Amino acid sequence: MFQQNMKMGNTGRLKTLLFVFCFPFLITSTVSAQQLINPYSRTVLQSLPVTDRMKFTQTNQQDSILPLFSGTNYQHNIAKPWLAVAEVIGQNIGLNIFDRYVLKEPWAIVTLDTIKYNFKHGFVWDNDFIATNFFWHPYNGGLYFNAARSNGLNFWQSIPFAVGGSLMWECFGENEPASLNDLIATPIGGIAFGEITHRLSHLILNDSQRGWGRFGRELLAGIISPMDMFNRIVSGNAWRYRPYSYGNKSVYSEYPFMLGVSVSNRFITDFEGNRGSMNMALNTRIIYGNPIIDDVRSPYDFFTANIDFNVIGNQPLVSNVDVLGLIYGKEWNKKNNYWLAGIFQHFHYSASNPLTEGGSKPYEYAETASFGGGLFYMKPRKQSMKPRFSGGLFANLILLGASESDYFTANNRDYNLGNGYSVKLNTFVSFGKRWNAELRFVHYHIFTSYGYGSAEAEINGLPENTNLNYANVQGNQGNARLSSINVNIGVQLSRKLRLSAEQRFYFRKTHYNYLDDVETSSTENCFKLTYTIFNMD
Repeated sequence: MFQQNMKMGNTGRLKTLLFVFCFPFLITSTVSAQQLINPYSRTVLQSLPVTDRMKFTQTNQQDSILPLFSGTNYQHNIAKPWLAVAEVIGQNIGLNIFDRYVLKEPWAIVTLDTIKYNFKHGFVWDNDFIATNFFWHPYNGGLYFNAARSNGLNFWQSIPFAVGGSLMWECFGENEPASLNDLIATPIGGIAFGEITHRLSHLILNDSQRGWGRFGRELLAGIISPMDMFNRIVSGNAWRYRPYSYGNKSVYSEYPFMLGVSVSNRFITDFEGNRGSMNMALNTRIIYGNPIIDDVRSPYDFFTANIDFNVIGNQPLVSNVDVLGLIYGKEWNKKNNYWLAGIFQHFHYSASNPLTEGGSKPYEYAETASFGGGLFYMKPRKQSMKPRFSGGLFANLILLGASESDYFTANNRDYNLGNGYSVKLNTFVSFGKRWNAELRFVHYHIFTSYGYGSAEAEINGLPENTNLNYANVQGNQGNARLSSINVNIGVQLSRKLRLSAEQRFYFRKTHYNYLDDVETSSTENCFKLTYTIFNMD
């Protein structure tokens, strides 16, 4: 139901859908750690040194950090690829039927003639909202991906289902021309959304429970990953009772997991006009797995996810989504210095609204399809305490990204599409037992090469009679450099509670081949109170 709602451009419905996506993270914050985690294993593991804790995790599966799969032996789960194919096809057919007959969307009226015409015309760069192209399409790709994951296929085997589902929708789901950027963003972004939601949903499940507690877990896990819930209902696993069967190693090892929920006041300022906007925001931060552990890895055995969303103010409900997932890595330890070199997938989405009526947006950019190399470093202070210093350095190729345009407007699009590269630096430093600081620097360089076709068209714009569905342009030719600096200094009020002050700076310098260059800058500051729900490091 996500693609058609975004087509409508209905702000209220969009915010409702966005809240549904963020809802599971909020609900999780209200569930006590004792209800979701084996308290005995938690106490034992936290009393061990880091190296022994890692060894315990690898060798002792019966007292898990988190009861992944709740004792269910998923090692022998039989793959059902044809059922996954049927679910992907059914998902697209059902989506089109809903759009056409319930929402009465004209673009959902698909006939053989529209299909033939679109095949003849080929793929184009579309003009949908940035939220549609760089948030909801990846989310929908995650549903395709999880149709396979929840039917027993592994990470790599599930990727073709995300590609096939996207290709089927683009060619047969709409009467508008097939979108090239959707065909990139949906499956690649869907890998990140799908694998993360698949894993998170299984952190909640517990087949050894009954009654309302079991129902609540199944519902919450289903909100996080609808396709996993659907297949648990189809198979009967949603209500099948299984006691813990110790010794059965699931397809995932038992991973450390941390969820931090923050409340903050966001004050955004546009340097050029000295305008400001006050918002109340919530943030969820997830760290899954340990980047430094001597173990055979599968993709996304380690990932981080950050989501910022506003509950009061004039900014979008979801303003920032940032995902980092390890695809392949190699670890080593030299004199108590822990290192990891690997290949990572990156996903980033940032959106904002103008601070004043008719003004420009403080920032708007996306990194939807991005892969690259990275290096992690960690230096523990003591075996029982957090690292004294840890950091990560990443260099990535952006296959598809977006940046705000100062000139281009077409239908619902006010941004340029393109590709390029990004460089990222993350550091965390502890000062004593309570004080700590985080620094994050990100730089994007996005090139828009497929423009209007001529200098005259770039300057004057497209003719008034142009069918924008077939305009097929990435935006204004040129390149954009976007930089973000985030500084956070905090104090641990207790083991679970942290108070911090945070400052963010955004800089953009866009060079246009045929138009005047533009530079913008803005800042955002806030006080943030963070509560750590689970912390198994």
